[in-house]
Amino acid sequence: MAKLGLNHGLHQRQDMVLAPRMLQAIEVLALPGADLEGWLMEQAEGNEALVVEPPRPELSVERDGLEPSRSRAAAMRASDDHHALLEAQPDRSLSLSDTLEEQLSTWEVDEDVRGWVCFLVHCLDPAGLLTSSDEELMDLAVAADLALAGTESGWALLGRAIGELQQLEPAGIGARSSVEALLLQLDPADEDYALLCSLLEDFLFELSRNRRPSVAAKLGLELGELDRLLGVLGQLETRPAAHLTVDAAPTIQPDVMVQRDGDRVSVELVRGLLPSVTIDPMAEELLGSGALEPEARGYLRGKVDRARSVAEAVEMRGTTLLRVAEGVIRRQPRFMSEGLSGLRPLSMTDLAAELGLAPSTISRAVAGKSLQTPFGILPLRQFFQSSTSSAGEGGAAATEAVRIRVKHLVEGEDPSAPLSDEAIVEALGEAGLAVARRTVAKYRKELGIPSSYRRKRHA
Repeated sequence: MAKLGLNHGLHQRQDMVLAPRMLQAIEVLALPGADLEGWLMEQAEGNEALVVEPPRPELSVERDGLEPSRSRAAAMRASDDHHALLEAQPDRSLSLSDTLEEQLSTWEVDEDVRGWVCFLVHCLDPAGLLTSSDEELMDLAVAADLALAGTESGWALLGRAIGELQQLEPAGIGARSSVEALLLQLDPADEDYALLCSLLEDFLFELSRNRRPSVAAKLGLELGELDRLLGVLGQLETRPAAHLTVDAAPTIQPDVMVQRDGDRVSVELVRGLLPSVTIDPMAEELLGSGALEPEARGYLRGKVDRARSVAEAVEMRGTTLLRVAEGVIRRQPRFMSEGLSGLRPLSMTDLAAELGLAPSTISRAVAGKSLQTPFGILPLRQFFQSSTSSAGEGGAAATEAVRIRVKHLVEGEDPSAPLSDEAIVEALGEAGLAVARRTVAKYRKELGIPSSYRRKRHA
């Protein structure tokens, strides 16, 4: 008979157990400013011991970053810049549908057609185009239980409603394609109307291939006259609702402000755009009074402890973010004088080693955070650059700096003889940067720069 037995093995295992406060601090560190405000409001709703006050429009300086002192004039300039930043925040604009319905409210149109136009307004894409087919629109109208939808009369109403929609401002609204949007923006009374329509309807493919001399010959135009007409088309908008929706986009709010005062650079947290977090003094006083029953005392202590952990997490977030921002500016000294073209390769691992932090902490600290700099508001993550090989004495160059060099080379080229990717490689090499042609092509595409063939301007 076989003997059954159990083999017991002793295994040692060491697990890292993160305390709830540490987990909360990690969560708060990764939150962008806009998300942090919402998170704090949620915490305050469920904890009467936590006081979260709305943002105050002043700059609270955590400490000077790279230099211990700063002149009073520089401090005043920093405060003025911050107030200007707050005042520059755009007001939330009306949505596209609100704007069009407001126009429609004063529009003289039959009520049955008005209902269909309002329906179509909500079928527009963010560009203001009506890209759904008539069949798809009718199916949506039937699903919305619109009057006469699905009937012969409904099809007639749909056609009339599309025509009315395309009469609203801005011109091009309700177009079925970007080309139709351009056509709707043309003035039939313009003496060039027929030529402009022909360019859009008959010659877009040839123009996209930069065959301008051929197009000019077919239309019986001089090349200069064709260029003038193309300039007119270039002023039109393929996304007619673009300027109606741009203001509604989320506003970038900087988390850190970087200032230069002579030879000194200061790095400061922007506190004025975030709520202040404190513990309710009455709750602390009541907890220390000894007047509560044990059960009530335990309940209130839990609330105060959780409020304190939230305040500590927010404070730790600010301290860590400031350390990381200071480290970034310290490791990118040429940025303050040259902007993005002065960036040098920098990895999160290298900065983490310098600051005594984990690379994951650096990653969380920069996630969704921005710097207010003399060169505008920039993502903090943009300061971490991979490198490209360099033949010069300056060592490796950051990819952003190379991209900027490529952009400047193209901007300064002769339009009649644009630089090929190979020519750009040679120009970069003369500047001490050894970059492969495929890398130049990649950066050029990222910058939205067409090939030299498409950039060529014919005399």
